[in-house]
Amino acid sequence: MLLVTGAEATYFPLMLELIHSIRKHPAGKDMPIGIIDAGMTEEQTEILQHKNCFIRHFKPSSFRIQKAVKSRKALAVNLGKLWLDKIFPDYDLFVFLDADTWIQSWEAIEFLIGAANEGSLAVVGTWNRYRDSLPVHWYWGLIPVFRSFNLKAAYHAGLPLSVLKKMSRYPDLNAGVYALKRDAPHWDRMRKWQDIILKKGRPFTSDGLAMALACCVDQMPSQRLPPACNYTLHYQPLYDEFKKRFVDPFYPHHPIGIMHLTGHKAIRSSLEETLEFESILGRSYQINPRYNDRKYQIS
Repeated sequence: MLLVTGAEATYFPLMLELIHSIRKHPAGKDMPIGIIDAGMTEEQTEILQHKNCFIRHFKPSSFRIQKAVKSRKALAVNLGKLWLDKIFPDYDLFVFLDADTWIQSWEAIEFLIGAANEGSLAVVGTWNRYRDSLPVHWYWGLIPVFRSFNLKAAYHAGLPLSVLKKMSRYPDLNAGVYALKRDAPHWDRMRKWQDIILKKGRPFTSDGLAMALACCVDQMPSQRLPPACNYTLHYQPLYDEFKKRFVDPFYPHHPIGIMHLTGHKAIRSSLEETLEFESILGRSYQINPRYNDRKYQIS
């Protein structure tokens, strides 16, 4: 089994925090970590090599992927995450983690591995109990149109109406954290959709859409794991001031497994920036939710 992440130079500090959070757990102390290099400096790669990480470059044969990566090097990670079985062929199972994630509880990694070992794509969907409303747009104040991520991305990719109808009913998938076995049939199907999407669609969102298309249209098996396995800050976790950790806002306040800092550029850019978090006791705290092993209890 291999943990995989990747970044370019500006995301390196976040990725290093992710690696430190992995090493803090007994199970991750000596675990090999694969890195997709999307434009790191020589100094950064040298730091990683001393942390039992091995670095690979994504070398796509597809002209469309080459064109996208040439225009924006960081896309080597977004697009390369659907090629892990080719980039790291010596491993039988992959757990991919975006560079702006960190692991608070190892239970999330165990869930990802367990679901993938059953032959499924292990991933977290965005349709869950944290959503208080549906993404409905009212045209002229009269006609409601449901606009999910899948539907919008599929529309921009120019996919046929039959596919759009199917995707409008399928949950969005967050591709920032997932697990899959090397011999799973999903890889070829996801890459087929990736190539179709890149003809007209947006490269940055193509990974999650390709996963959803493989599972919805091609009926590849998937298991949608609890949000704690890829917990975005949009869900606003509670802060447990007694155990010094982030927890689910809903009872029984289960610890967050993998924290995902998506959607908060200021937080990702600076350790000085903070967000307001409510505690279990109803108190308010100003906290920077990036990984800090001196501040949070890691389990």
